[in-house]
Amino acid sequence: MELKETTISSEKIYDGIIISVEKDTVRLPNGNTSVREVVRHPGGVCVCAVDADLNLFFVRQFRYPYQMEILELPAGKLDKEGEDPYEGALRELKEETGIIAADMMPLGEIYPSVGFTDEVIHLYLAVNIEQKEQCLDEDEFINVEKIPLGKAVEMSLKGELRDAKTVACVLKAYIILEQLQREAEQSQGKEQ
Repeated sequence: MELKETTISSEKIYDGIIISVEKDTVRLPNGNTSVREVVRHPGGVCVCAVDADLNLFFVRQFRYPYQMEILELPAGKLDKEGEDPYEGALRELKEETGIIAADMMPLGEIYPSVGFTDEVIHLYLAVNIEQKEQCLDEDEFINVEKIPLGKAVEMSLKGELRDAKTVACVLKAYIILEQLQREAEQSQGKEQ
C-alpha cells in the first residue's frame, strides 16, 4: 500500500515571527480525508564543539515553554531563508559560546517532531576550536559550561540531558570521535 497523503487544501492560520501554522485537508491512502495541522519552521542547527582534551561546550538557558533552565549544545534557527546550515552553525557557535571552529564536520540531520512540524535540524561536530568572547543577542541570557565527553554521553543515556537535538548530537559526535581515535591509533601502529 502506498502511504502518501495528498493535500486537498491548505489554509495558513497563524503567521508568527519564527513559525507559521497551516491547517491542511488531506486525502489518506484509503481515500478518506483528514485534517493536518502543520508548524512550518525555517530549520536550525546544533553544534557539538570539542576541545583537545575532549571537553564539550554546553549552554544553559531558561526555556520558556518548559519554565526551566535547560542544558543543551549551542544551537539556533536558520536566520534567513536559504541560509547555509554550515554558516548558521558557525554563527550560532560564536554567538552563544564565543567559540570559533577551524574545522566542522556535518553529523547529519534530524527531524525533531515528525508528527506536526517540518523543522529540520542540521548537526555538526566542531574541532580545532578557539574560545573568544560571547556575542549574544540582547534578548539572550546564556551560561557556557564545559563537560567531558564521557560525562556528556553518560548524562545523555541517563536522561539528564533531555533536549533531543543535544542527545542526538552528543551521541553521534561520540561515535565519530571514537572512530577518529581508532583510525589515528591504527595509523600510528602502521608507522612504527
